[in-house]
Amino acid sequence: MAVRPVLLLILVCGAGLIGSIVRPADAAAFTCPDTVTSDAPRNAPPLSDLYSGANNLAGGNRVGELVADLRKSGMKPALIVDHLVGAYCPLVANDGSLSDKQKADRVRRFARQVTGLAYGSSDQGELDVLVDVPLMPTLLGQVDQAAAGVGMSRDAWIERAIKQQLTVP
Repeated sequence: MAVRPVLLLILVCGAGLIGSIVRPADAAAFTCPDTVTSDAPRNAPPLSDLYSGANNLAGGNRVGELVADLRKSGMKPALIVDHLVGAYCPLVANDGSLSDKQKADRVRRFARQVTGLAYGSSDQGELDVLVDVPLMPTLLGQVDQAAAGVGMSRDAWIERAIKQQLTVP
């Protein structure tokens, strides 16, 4: 009967020792999924300037144009998203100035933007551009209160506030 508690003690100590020796696996490094869009039109615009580093302004300015061009070529919205995110991700992955988390955040933001544009109304003369701006929860709460106070949606209130600010000299 004394053998069981000793054996149990040895197993518990052994498991604790092994657990302290074996480190948990590090999180995998940022990688892009393997995506190949075979349905991309042959005359698709070049995508090499989608990403221009930390500020990413050049890419942001071209996304709406690229989506419109790909729509005109007959590409379906899902393929547009796959095509553009597939081209964008390796450009971000090669940016050594960003952490893996920052890279993943960039690609997620870009995918949201492209998805909104690709699935948005195609009968518009000019496509809306989605702007992704992180706000602190307290500020977002103030925006929501102000929008509710005038009976507007958050997006409509933000758009109105920006337009009003731009009219101020």
